[in-house]
Amino acid sequence: MRSSLKKSLYSLFGVVIFILGWVIISALIDENTMIFPDPVSTIRETFVLLGKPYVYKCMGYSILRTFIGFAISFVSALVLGTIAGTLPNAKIVMAPIFSVMKSIPTASLVFLFLVLAGARNAPIAMVTLISMPIIYEAVVRGFENVDRTLIDASRIDGANLLTRILKVQLPSIIPFILVGVASSFSLSFKIEIMAEVISGSTTNGLGSAILACQRTDPTNMVPIFAYSLVAIIIVALISLMFMPIESKAKTSR
Repeated sequence: MRSSLKKSLYSLFGVVIFILGWVIISALIDENTMIFPDPVSTIRETFVLLGKPYVYKCMGYSILRTFIGFAISFVSALVLGTIAGTLPNAKIVMAPIFSVMKSIPTASLVFLFLVLAGARNAPIAMVTLISMPIIYEAVVRGFENVDRTLIDASRIDGANLLTRILKVQLPSIIPFILVGVASSFSLSFKIEIMAEVISGSTTNGLGSAILACQRTDPTNMVPIFAYSLVAIIIVALISLMFMPIESKAKTSR
């Protein structure tokens, strides 16, 4: 209990430091509404935005696209990670592929997907490509840490490879998968918004709303900061939702 309270106090202290830094930087910049709005203006504008149905529509579209891209990456990473975790040679073959996927600059990929998938689907493709290596590595790490005695026992019982994977190995790596999902979903949501901004013509979404504000009035950064704060709140809620799952998964590994 004391440890939990202490952790909460430290977190609160970090939030206070962040807000103080925000206030100081905003105060030091001339024409701060054009460059770096203060917290009061941003929060006030955020409440104004939250009173508009359009904002919730944007939030819904961004979250939906994130879920679609993440679902595709999860299934793909689970299948490929299972193959790599079961067949050592397959892991060697896939290693350079996933290394390249992690190394390619994110912004350049958006322009590639704009051509290949179109502006509407580019954010989904970005989420898929960015989150897949994280989940893939979690799956492979899980297979590497499966208790060998369980595998040997299943072989003695006459279980074939497919049975061992489905009934022994996959249930054993669930904690690793949950940690991978928890650590990649928030990142996926941020990538999705960035892809919406860069693609420039996504119908609805927080990223397209940010871009619309910039095009409507480039001299006023307050709405952009407010939309960004909405995105931060969503990411924080997602992180809080995954926190107990991630904590339980780590303790059970």
